[in-house]
Amino acid sequence: MTVVKLRGVPLNGEKVERIVLETGIDLRTASIREMNRIVNEIEKELDIEFIRMEFGVPGLPTNRIAIDAEIQALSGRGLSSQYAPFAGVPALKEEAARFAKNFMDIDLPAECCVPTVGAMQGGFLAQAVAGRISPDRDTILFLNPCFPVNRQQTRFLGLKEDRIDFYDYRGEKLIRRLDERLERGDVAAVLWSSPNNPTWIILGESELEGIGRVLDKHNVIAIEDLAYFGMDFRHDCGTPGEPPFQSTVAKHMKRWFTIISSSKMFSYAGQRIAITYIAPDLMHEESKHLEPYFGTRNVGYAFIHGGIYPTTASVPEGPQAGLLALLRAASDGTYRFTDDVREYGRRAKVMKRLFIENGFQIVYDRDLDEPLADGFYFTFSYPGIDQGHELVRKLLRYGISAITLDSAGSVRKEALRGCVSLVSEDQFEILEQRLQRFQKDHPV
Repeated sequence: MTVVKLRGVPLNGEKVERIVLETGIDLRTASIREMNRIVNEIEKELDIEFIRMEFGVPGLPTNRIAIDAEIQALSGRGLSSQYAPFAGVPALKEEAARFAKNFMDIDLPAECCVPTVGAMQGGFLAQAVAGRISPDRDTILFLNPCFPVNRQQTRFLGLKEDRIDFYDYRGEKLIRRLDERLERGDVAAVLWSSPNNPTWIILGESELEGIGRVLDKHNVIAIEDLAYFGMDFRHDCGTPGEPPFQSTVAKHMKRWFTIISSSKMFSYAGQRIAITYIAPDLMHEESKHLEPYFGTRNVGYAFIHGGIYPTTASVPEGPQAGLLALLRAASDGTYRFTDDVREYGRRAKVMKRLFIENGFQIVYDRDLDEPLADGFYFTFSYPGIDQGHELVRKLLRYGISAITLDSAGSVRKEALRGCVSLVSEDQFEILEQRLQRFQKDHPV
């Protein structure tokens, strides 16, 4: 292998610590954006290029299908001077319903397909509505680890939270534990992501069937985050209308919000647009307890006119045009979006090998009886370092960044989440050299 110049790695520990202290950020609780700020400051002052693994953002270009459609909408139809409808452009809603049928094998009316300003808004409003339907049900139960901002939303809304960790509970054990926890009657909704941010575990069909059955039994709503739609590369759902389909709890229960995002599957993150699918039974459900908050008893109306209207009023129509074009091309079979994002799996396979070869351990390493798939994220620890923030601190000296699993609510306090999206192939040798030096300086 060609020797790669380490460029001053390891960095001066005192300088790194001073920079961290000057930011005023505590590594124990640092958010993704805060870690991004710390790394930016170190790169700038110490003139080093980091292996950036802290930020879960797309590392692939947006397909021209979306860009051209948005340009046409703005320049050809003059949409920049018009407000978009709160519930979404009718043509986009129709394509979203068609996409759900083609890639999830679920039938939905267009009214149940609501564009939101990213999956973030969809998750926020789903929690807001679910947490107000019944005064006795004010808790969001997370299947952890989870996207840290979802928990921040729960706190912002004044709702309570509880958790069940995937590390301890999978398969039938997860279903039994969930059933036991829901017996208390205080849970409004259960929230999870699959593929999971940050661990990349993927719930199996039997687990989703069990979750749906138990949630229906206890009259609890599912909030299913499918931000990494189609990125289970072991089961490619890229052919419209043909199995395998994207797994979803929507096939197994009555009351659910299922959210898909354009950010990762279409590398369309900058335009902040997603689709929240609302179960028809839930869309038309009514509760008098919604009225003080949303001005209506109807769930669907609460989500759209009581939630979207006072927060963002709508999703801008330019991004709606772009997403419409992407969904249509995918359903027509002219754009196989899973071929593009498969690149993340290739990167993960190499990077996980490099970490393991240099003494690190993959923490959430299995999906039931299968090894963890290669995808957008993976989790890791290092023997002898039992606190994630200390591992972050040490890795900063070697030009490698990540975030703690503690920030994602994990029981594994020693572990970190690494994202592969911003690590290019020409950085693999640099990563390997830095990991080798880390192992040399930290013998087990």
